[in-house]
Amino acid sequence: MKQNHQKSWAMAYCGIVAALCVALMLLGAVIPIAMFIAPAVAGFLVATVCVECGMQLALTAYAAVSLLALLFVPDKEVALIFVFLLGYYPLAKPKFERIRPAVLRIVCKLLLCNGTVLAMYGLVFLLVPAGSISQELRTTALAVSLATLVMGNVAFVLYDRALHNMLMMYRLVWRPKLHKTLGWR
Repeated sequence: MKQNHQKSWAMAYCGIVAALCVALMLLGAVIPIAMFIAPAVAGFLVATVCVECGMQLALTAYAAVSLLALLFVPDKEVALIFVFLLGYYPLAKPKFERIRPAVLRIVCKLLLCNGTVLAMYGLVFLLVPAGSISQELRTTALAVSLATLVMGNVAFVLYDRALHNMLMMYRLVWRPKLHKTLGWR
């Protein structure tokens, strides 16, 4: 009986988190400043599914949120950021944490970040061609793109550290409160 209770609780938790993630991404499509914040928070919520219910249900939640976000979120860039990087990265993070030394670990994380971002925008530009751009605009666009990539790398390293701290806080503070509320102790 207790096993069935925990299975049903895990499925319900997974479904609630998935719905909350999709709602957050819809919000991210409406509020411009939340364009990157919403997928990042949704990724953290998927990580809580991993902590509570295991990797299999967390991957299921990631797949469900990805599909629903691609179907229903009007700003596809918000959905693509979740699908390509911020949705599964919290699930892959423990594998990266095993890499030693720390410099190699950071390089591997940045390679993942840059590779997925370049793949995402490459796919976007392949599907929606920009047309003919004058030569001087290409030079400016390249400089702006490189500066944006550098800022994105800094933001990703900060996100990685914040994700680590939030997951520790979840395990040490929020999870015990959740279990106490549910009467699990």
